[in-house]
Amino acid sequence: MSRRYLLVDEIASALGRGKAVEFFIGPCGTRDEPGICWLSLRAADDGICASVFESRDEGSHDFLDVYEFGSLNPELEQGEPDERMIFSDLSECLAAISKRWPEAPRKLVNEAVVQDE
Repeated sequence: MSRRYLLVDEIASALGRGKAVEFFIGPCGTRDEPGICWLSLRAADDGICASVFESRDEGSHDFLDVYEFGSLNPELEQGEPDERMIFSDLSECLAAISKRWPEAPRKLVNEAVVQDE
């Protein structure tokens, strides 16, 4: 049986290779416009960039590509995050996101796996 969630050294390795790691935060939005929220971590020139996305829940059993879902915020372009935070290193990033989303550091997945969460 394969393991789904990444260990800290695997997170560092993925970021070092230019890949993102992600965490499914959960539902968001309103009753009239349901949405989903997820976090993406990516290496940046000045450290680690954490981006929060809030998208309309346009998914179905046949269509799970969260990257194609439109933003809940009509002022944002496709793929533009609702929030962006920069941290000096991975340790600072993981400490900060664990305060806001306690499960996040233990439930980070490789890029393009978040829609399966």
